[in-house]
Amino acid sequence: MIEKIEEIRDYLYKYLEARLDLFKTEAQEQIENIVIQIIYLVVLLLLVSLTGIFVFIMLAVLLNEWLDSRYWGFAIVFGLLFIKTIVWIRAGGWVNNIVRRLLYHIFKKN
Repeated sequence: MIEKIEEIRDYLYKYLEARLDLFKTEAQEQIENIVIQIIYLVVLLLLVSLTGIFVFIMLAVLLNEWLDSRYWGFAIVFGLLFIKTIVWIRAGGWVNNIVRRLLYHIFKKN
């Protein structure tokens, strides 16, 4: 009888070890997926930012050529970006809610 109890105890111990290892593996996999997504998003944001900078420089140069000026194109592009920045600052709470919902949906899929 004692041997059966010890055998059951050993099986229970092995079962708990297996469950703990499975939990560790699943947690590690989820953390890896989150880190991979963060790295992907950072690189994507960097590339989009660089592309945007070059587009705005090209727009400013095009406006300079069109206006036959050395600085007006850059001044116009600066003014548009400055206005957009002010609008972005004013819409901070609204944007935070949208980003929070977007991140929730992104990480909910994992």
